[in-house]
Amino acid sequence: MSDSGTTMQKAVVLWISGLPFADISAVAEVETLAAQGFKVELIPSLITGLQSQYFQVLGGKAPATFGFFDTLMPAHQLARPANGTSGYRIEEDLSGRDSAPRFFTDLLRNAGWTVELVETSPREALEKMRALPDNSPQPACKIIKIRLDRQTLTTNDVVSIAETLRLARVWMGASGLLALLCDAQFAEVKRFVNINNFLAEMGIIERDEQSGSIDWSNSLAYFAGHGQLWINLLGRDPQGAVHPQDEYAEVRDSLIKAIPDKLRDSKTGEKVVERVYRKEEIYAGDYLFCAPDLVVQFMPGYAPSQNSAHLGFDEHIFTDPLAEATTMAGMHPQQIRGYLLATAPSLAVNPSIYEPVPLTSVAPTLLHALGIEYAGMDSAAVEALFSPAYLETHPILMNNKSQELSDEDEELVIGRLRDLGYI
Repeated sequence: MSDSGTTMQKAVVLWISGLPFADISAVAEVETLAAQGFKVELIPSLITGLQSQYFQVLGGKAPATFGFFDTLMPAHQLARPANGTSGYRIEEDLSGRDSAPRFFTDLLRNAGWTVELVETSPREALEKMRALPDNSPQPACKIIKIRLDRQTLTTNDVVSIAETLRLARVWMGASGLLALLCDAQFAEVKRFVNINNFLAEMGIIERDEQSGSIDWSNSLAYFAGHGQLWINLLGRDPQGAVHPQDEYAEVRDSLIKAIPDKLRDSKTGEKVVERVYRKEEIYAGDYLFCAPDLVVQFMPGYAPSQNSAHLGFDEHIFTDPLAEATTMAGMHPQQIRGYLLATAPSLAVNPSIYEPVPLTSVAPTLLHALGIEYAGMDSAAVEALFSPAYLETHPILMNNKSQELSDEDEELVIGRLRDLGYI
């Protein structure tokens, strides 16, 4: 891929995480952006959560190629546990399994662009846009991530977003790139679910009758974070009870069948869990060995309770939320899918694309639109979003990801797979 023939010197990405498209679809500037470019829906990887989606957007990487599956992780599963960490405590880890991947912003800087990524309020975003200089000696990209809370979103916030888009259009001119990005939308919750309560009722988790604490020597599995189901594996977990290989496979198979079938809404009788996945069914990559053994995909409208996310229990399996409660973490990917609207000389106008694209395709698509090479990402740029004339001179490299592991990484992967009983 070459940047020859392109004249783009300016780019603006307005990142409004969490805002449903319905809340801004009627704004004139948003309508103009959609009419002059495209709108495509974005679907995140399981497990859904703000930090995981942040890495997918900027890094173009799915969870298993970075080792970031969930913000909340059992402490003994962390790559760099704190000193003295033991047992089954849940900790928050924002860094992933390894060093951070090369982000969209890094690749822009390497190509000679000046890049600014800021997170701010709608009003401050507008002020930053007003303060931008008309000219820059280098190509310049401004990424403005706006903090939003739908429940406190005001008319003034929407007006500020619209005016920021208008000023961005003026600043970049006819030869720039303008994008409106939402990595995921908040969705309303019907009921919160505690799968640990369910596992205890099923006898998968054994609890002391007096203290309520977990008897790990007799517990087979547990739920943590926003969709992780871990087998209490002998040789890996601190007080593992399940033997690798045959017994491990048997427990996984049993949970895959039992949870979707037997866990039903106590009010309606509806299924609460759409599916329980084996990790290898949805993840592939260098860090598959440290993925949760099973991944729970809740039905739309259901989400894990806060206590269950921290390996705790509630009074009952189901908890009713406060009125119009919304969340993103642990929700069904289709329910919270985001969107990307963009216009640039290299992009198509109103292309025919009806299915959502992976969230990991945002970074390669924007980079390709700017004529900048990318590699090592899990998605390619979305071909249907580009003009045929641009693709003639800038063909998309479909397989840009290196599949080779270093000797050290390969030894690490093989060792962990052996510990899990796979080899």
